[in-house]
Amino acid sequence: MTVPLLRVNNLSKTFHRQGQAVHAVDNVSFTINTGETWALVGESGSGKSTTGRLVLGLTPSSEGSIHFDGRLLTGKGNGAWKSVRRDMQMIFQDPLSSLDPKRTIGYSLAEPLIIHGIGNRKSQVAEMLEQVGLRPEDAGRYPHEFSGGQRQRIGIARALILKPKLIICDEPVSALDVSIQSQILNLLMSLQREYGLTYLFISHDLNVVRHIADKVGVMYRGNLVEQGPREAIFTQPRHDYTRYLLNAVLPESPVPPGGSDIA
Repeated sequence: MTVPLLRVNNLSKTFHRQGQAVHAVDNVSFTINTGETWALVGESGSGKSTTGRLVLGLTPSSEGSIHFDGRLLTGKGNGAWKSVRRDMQMIFQDPLSSLDPKRTIGYSLAEPLIIHGIGNRKSQVAEMLEQVGLRPEDAGRYPHEFSGGQRQRIGIARALILKPKLIICDEPVSALDVSIQSQILNLLMSLQREYGLTYLFISHDLNVVRHIADKVGVMYRGNLVEQGPREAIFTQPRHDYTRYLLNAVLPESPVPPGGSDIA
């Protein structure tokens, strides 16, 4: 029996605000197999981004368990998360806010290698820039010197440079123009094939999800109300909220399948 790369069981997160309990994530369970793109969709405030932060250990869970590559992470202290940190990375929605404006992108890409004591940093930075469609000489430039699409390529390169097994993509194309979204999605799929990556892809955009996902989970008010293969979710939705989301989007995806210009 194949062990899922990620197994989340009964995961919950409760925040206390002004004396009231807010159940941001409530009893969520799912599994992601190696090489899959598992998309988590829902409107703003549904709990999908909080779920991603819980999986990565950036936010502590209130209840439930997370197993990664067969290892239990929850309830084991910070040491358990540190042991898998190299294998779990994140691509953020806004790469400009996640990159140090006072550092060159070469330094920002090399920083994970420095933290983990990995050598040959200059050559690895150059290789990774080329992998995402940029030039090795771009390593000497600063984040503000790039376009939004280029900065997201840098964010992808930073997440990929440690050769992780799982990348959590938190709304990675929502801040980009539609034509640039296509390029970034195609880049993510190309890198997935080349490196055998697994994605937890968080998005509010069902058109984007249909373009990239293998399986889909639908979140509503902290609950995972439906999950299954992509086409089953899109053609035979079982939950009223899933049908509501599908009725709110255009029947034809605005994301074109191509797009080769560097953005």
